[in-house]
Amino acid sequence: PRPFGEIPGLWTKVLQMTEAFFAQESPRASGSNTLISVLIRAVVSSVLATISSLIWGGTQMAFLPPEYREAMAVGAGSNVVCSLCSTLIGAAIGFYLSNGLVYLGARIFGGTGNFTTQAYLVSLFTVPVGIVSGLVGLVPCVGLIAVLAVSVYAVVLNVRAVKVAHNLTTGQAVAAVLVPALVIGVLVACLAVVMVAILGPAIGNVFENIVTNLE
Repeated sequence: PRPFGEIPGLWTKVLQMTEAFFAQESPRASGSNTLISVLIRAVVSSVLATISSLIWGGTQMAFLPPEYREAMAVGAGSNVVCSLCSTLIGAAIGFYLSNGLVYLGARIFGGTGNFTTQAYLVSLFTVPVGIVSGLVGLVPCVGLIAVLAVSVYAVVLNVRAVKVAHNLTTGQAVAAVLVPALVIGVLVACLAVVMVAILGPAIGNVFENIVTNLE
């Protein structure tokens, strides 16, 4: 494994991460280097997300009446702390959870690699991509388009990393990366439909009571 001091130099090569690049790094996989990279990305992402929420929150508060601005300002500090902590924990857990699902998909489609190698290769681009996404996300409108472009490129890199880590074809790697996400999306959509069907009448009654009381 590389000393971690060499890892940030690899992050700067995010635009040069071809299959050959991942193949060269594959034998140097390190679980500890992966964890450190993930924690760094989680910290940076949580800080940038908090800054973004402060910017957008401040913009929205500017259009509110004074009494509402005062009420929101009281809880602003605790909201920032909660946002920082939740984003920090969510980013770290999300990395390993998403990689676990992709690893399962890779094994289903015939992959022969191990989780440590896959997670290490993915972590090499996750940090720079996460930082860039967080920075461009601070810019209204244009930032949203840039984040979308960066996300698409991240999927391309993910396919390359999984292909190398598990000795798959391009089609198998694409399926391993996308199928778990599609399955989860379908399950979440079904759950949302069920929740709406169950809670819909109750929510409707609440609004009816509110309207009745106002009258």
